[in-house]
Amino acid sequence: MEILVYILIFVLGMCLGSFVNMLVYRVAVKYGLKKPKFEVKNKDRSFCDGCGRQLKWYENIPIVSWIIQKGKTRCCQKKLPILYPIVEIITGLLFLIYEIRFMIYESNLILWILGLVIITLLVFLTIFDLKYLILPDFAVVFLAITAVVMILLVGLDIKIYLLSAIGSSLFLLILNLITRGKGMGWGDVKLAVFMGLFLGWPKILVAMYVAFIVGAIVGLILLVSKKIKKKTPIAFGPFLILGVIIAWWFGDLIMSIIRL
Repeated sequence: MEILVYILIFVLGMCLGSFVNMLVYRVAVKYGLKKPKFEVKNKDRSFCDGCGRQLKWYENIPIVSWIIQKGKTRCCQKKLPILYPIVEIITGLLFLIYEIRFMIYESNLILWILGLVIITLLVFLTIFDLKYLILPDFAVVFLAITAVVMILLVGLDIKIYLLSAIGSSLFLLILNLITRGKGMGWGDVKLAVFMGLFLGWPKILVAMYVAFIVGAIVGLILLVSKKIKKKTPIAFGPFLILGVIIAWWFGDLIMSIIRL
């Protein structure tokens, strides 16, 4: 029974990963970051990247359709981005790890579902920031609202979380002003509000530490390998989001080790 639950959660994650891929495209078009190549009649349904034809249900099965069609569209044989199945697999794995960590049977069902919503939005923000160097406000605001709802449902002292949100956002705001937006964007400052509301103190410290350490290491590797130049902008949102995930799932363990 437990294995079946894990499989279902993983499949659910892949389906939400497919939704993320679609959402990234549609938000990019709405923001004017990507121009559609064709006019789609029914925008509520999935359509082919190459010609705009609406997809059949069996052409839109996460991972499976991509493998069967050999990474190409079925109608016009256009090559599909490898990012599609990668996002689906990563989202599925995150859902699976989340279930192993918090177990649906041992959790408040509403809180458990909200956790899945948060993971989905974090994956969306990660992909969008990597592609377009933007963290869409609607997703960040929704995350912040979700965090507040979770605080109220659990009955925690919201003041501590508000202070954590203010402190973390002010910290990134100062970095934004010092670097004149080149080292830290406004989207990162706004994301820090959610981070503080969601993680609270002292987990927010773990998240920030992970974000800056991993960000520095990755940036150094990219510079040394000449993948980027000194002035090349790098999305920092994904590192903050990585910090959120690690602090959320393993923050207590990390803090206990530090205290030792």
